[in-house]
Amino acid sequence: MPVATFLDHGHSLEEAAEAIRLGASSVMFDGSALPYEENVRQTREIVRMAHAMGVAVEAELGSIAGSAVELGNAPPAPEAYFTDPALAAEFVRRTDVDVLAISFGNVHGPYRGEPRLDLERVRAIHTLVEIPLAMHGGSGLADALYPSIVASGISKLGYYTAMGMDAVAALRHQLCQAEPATLAYHHVIGAMVRYFRDEAKRVFALAGCVGKATP
Repeated sequence: MPVATFLDHGHSLEEAAEAIRLGASSVMFDGSALPYEENVRQTREIVRMAHAMGVAVEAELGSIAGSAVELGNAPPAPEAYFTDPALAAEFVRRTDVDVLAISFGNVHGPYRGEPRLDLERVRAIHTLVEIPLAMHGGSGLADALYPSIVASGISKLGYYTAMGMDAVAALRHQLCQAEPATLAYHHVIGAMVRYFRDEAKRVFALAGCVGKATP
């Protein structure tokens, strides 16, 4: 089975170069907090370096709120900070980036209340650009949303927060059900491996990506 190693949310040419040196098969440069022209300039520089090494690059345009590390229930960025479709097309043309992460109501970390995803915006961007679109903050949504998200044009789905938090609940269940005298470290690790395996397979099926990996 093909395995990808990925630098998520890199912030400099140096970070991207180090990740590639260590064997990353793709890298991300997140210049979304920079002024637009500076984001273009730095992304283009990293793309040139990475492509010379045969490595793909993901970039981000628009503001995606929250953090998958701090888990602070951040509200989504205001709509004014969502990715502009026309600007996305220009950004892709000027940078030659391989994948574009976009903002359309998605957040890193847990969602606060009912998510309001602007899938019409995703469709508009998908119509204007010819590269895969990435969604960060793809976990914790209703199962019924995933086919619609994919159909709107999302090709790469970031999925961790809900799975990481639910894994703790699975671990607690394992610890409570076991006899302390017979519980060993490998039992705990085995339970975690099974949980992540089964949850990943479930999400793959929801997103319609089962059996599509190629060497």
